[in-house]
Amino acid sequence: MTSLSKGVVILYSESAQLDYASLSELCARLAEKHLNVPSTVVKLDPEQRNFRTFRYPNGELEGTEWNNIGRYSAYELSPYNETLLIDSDYIVQCDALAKYFGCDHDFVCHNSSWDVSGNDVFRHDRFMTQNWFEMRWATVVYFKKTERAKRIFDAWRMVYENYAYYAELFGFSKAPFRNDFAMSIAHQICNGYANTATFDYALPALSSSDSVLDYANGRWLLKYEHKESHNVVRYTGDLHVMNKRSLLEVADKLCA
Repeated sequence: MTSLSKGVVILYSESAQLDYASLSELCARLAEKHLNVPSTVVKLDPEQRNFRTFRYPNGELEGTEWNNIGRYSAYELSPYNETLLIDSDYIVQCDALAKYFGCDHDFVCHNSSWDVSGNDVFRHDRFMTQNWFEMRWATVVYFKKTERAKRIFDAWRMVYENYAYYAELFGFSKAPFRNDFAMSIAHQICNGYANTATFDYALPALSSSDSVLDYANGRWLLKYEHKESHNVVRYTGDLHVMNKRSLLEVADKLCA
């Protein structure tokens, strides 16, 4: 196998509120360490800007420039024959994803997410709409350079370019643009609405209303809200940290 046979790709765009460049470099370093593969970080400059309101701890709401457009370009941008496409806020802490390199599938993603706090805040994300259209998560995607995988990424771009139409067709909001929705539709179009390969575990995640308090010796210390109380939990493993501000605060400890 050549040096470019497999690797990790992280795409990001600049934001006035968050240092996505530092997040991406952090994600890349940890992916290389735990998966033992090279990584490629690509800065995108989308013509269209995306905005989303996030709920942070204590009920704080903040409108954030959320430039997630262009993820459908990963197939063209990846220099690898086998790629793990990872969000910049997904922190690799073990080698669980490494086993998918060399697998029999050419496109794999998550079909469920696990709230590590135990609050199960992602239970409503199992389906995109009230008509039970199943959602796929675009946070982590494994793909090979095959015609079938290319068709999925091409369809992903097509859904983005016609997002208002698909939002009306499937019954979800036209804004903000969500890669999860666009990829889910593309995935189903290209697979004849049949179930296909997914990762064999739910996507471990922490919502934006919760936060990372500390990280030491391979263990996360996480703060979460339950009803009106604040609680903490320790967790070990990969984690999709939606509260990116708190993730940046422990970046040095993650790299130590």
